[in-house]
Amino acid sequence: MRFLIHILAAMGCMSLSCATAADIQTTITLEQALGRVIEYSPVLKGARYQTSAAEARVRAARLPTPLSVKIELENFAGSGKASGTDILESTLSLARVLETGNQTNLRGDLARQKADLLQNEQDSRRLDLLATTTDRFVSVVSDQEMLEIARKTMKLARHTFEVIEARYKAGKAPASERSRAVIELARTEIELEHAEHKLAASRLRLAATWGDTSPHFDIAEGDLFALDEVVPFDQLKDLLDRNPDLVRFATAQRLAAARTRLARADRRPDIDLYGGVRYLRESEDVALVVSASVPFGTRQRAAPSIEEAEMLALAEPLAQEQRRLELYTTLFEIHQELMHSRSSVETLRQRIIPESRKVLRDLEKGYAQGHYSFVDILLAQRTLLKARIELVSSAADYHRYRAEIDRLTGARLLREARP
Repeated sequence: MRFLIHILAAMGCMSLSCATAADIQTTITLEQALGRVIEYSPVLKGARYQTSAAEARVRAARLPTPLSVKIELENFAGSGKASGTDILESTLSLARVLETGNQTNLRGDLARQKADLLQNEQDSRRLDLLATTTDRFVSVVSDQEMLEIARKTMKLARHTFEVIEARYKAGKAPASERSRAVIELARTEIELEHAEHKLAASRLRLAATWGDTSPHFDIAEGDLFALDEVVPFDQLKDLLDRNPDLVRFATAQRLAAARTRLARADRRPDIDLYGGVRYLRESEDVALVVSASVPFGTRQRAAPSIEEAEMLALAEPLAQEQRRLELYTTLFEIHQELMHSRSSVETLRQRIIPESRKVLRDLEKGYAQGHYSFVDILLAQRTLLKARIELVSSAADYHRYRAEIDRLTGARLLREARP
C-alpha cells in the first residue's frame, strides 16, 4: 500500500505505503485517520447539529401565517341595562394576515438558500479539517523519520567515539579529539531526546483532530518518499471552480436574489382579514361580522430594503471574482513550491546524499591512515546529517503542498471523504 493512496481517495494528494511495525505496536493509516476525524471530530459533530437546525428553520419559514381565534364579550358588567348580561353581545371570530406577495414561499426559498450557504461553509470547514489532519499525519511520519535519523546519528557518533577512544589510548590521537568526540556524542543524545519528544507531541496533535486526548497508535504507516508526478498547473487551474469558497459565492448569489425577491414582494400590502359570528342576547339574533384592513405606504417602506438587497446582489459577483483571483495566485504559488520540493527530494536522493556518504567514507579511511583530523570527519558527518534532514523536510513539504492543492480544488476530497 502506498503512503498517498487515500490522499487520492480521501485527500486526492498522496500514495500510502505501509511501514513495518512490531507485532505489539498499533499502526494507523491516513485513511483511518481521516475516517476517525469524520466520525468523531467535535467540530464536525457540531456542524451536523447546525445543519439540522438550519433545516428546521426552512420548515418553519414555509409555514403560512397563523390563523387566530378571538372571542369578544361586550355590553355587560356595566351600569343600567348593561349591569347584567341582558344586552350582552358575544362574538366568535377568526383572523388571519393575508400576504398578497407570496411571501410565505419566498421566505421558504430564502431560508433554503441560507441553509445551503451554511452547508457550503460546513463543507469548507470539513475540507480544512481534513487538510489539517493530513498535515498532522505527514508530521508524524516525518518525525518518525527524524527519530530514525537521530538514532542512526547517535549510533554513528558512538562508533566514532569508540574509534577515537581506541586511538587515544594507543597514543595516536590527542586528548582534544577525544573531547570533541565526547561532546559530539552528548550532542547526538540531546538531539535524540528532542526527536522523541517532538514525535510524541505530533502524535498527540494528530489524535486531537478527532477529539482524543491520547494517541491510541504507535506508528503512522507511510512512505514519505513516494512522490507522484506533479500535475501541470494548466490542468489544476481549471479545477478552481470546485473550491468551496467559490461554491459558497454561487450560493450567496442565489441567497441575494432570494432576498431581493422577498424585499420586492413586501411592496404589496398585507391584508388583515377578520370574520366571525356575533350573538345579540337581547334580541337573540345572530349576525356575521367581517372586516379587512390594508396599510398605506408599503411601497415607500419597502424601498430601502429593496435597494439594499439589490446592491448586495450586485456586490456578490465582484467579491467572487476577487476571491477567484486570490485562489488562482495561491494555487500558482503552491504549485511552484510543490515542484521545488519534488526537485529538492530528487537532487538530495540522487546526488547530495550519495556524494556526502562517499566523502564521509573516504575521510574515515584517510583518518584511519592518519591523513585527516577528527574535525574533517565531524564536518562530513554533519553535512550528511543536514542532507538527510533536508530530504525528510522536502518530502514532507511535498505532501503538504499536495494536500493544500487538493484543499483548493476540494470537490474530490469532499466527495471521497463522505462517510
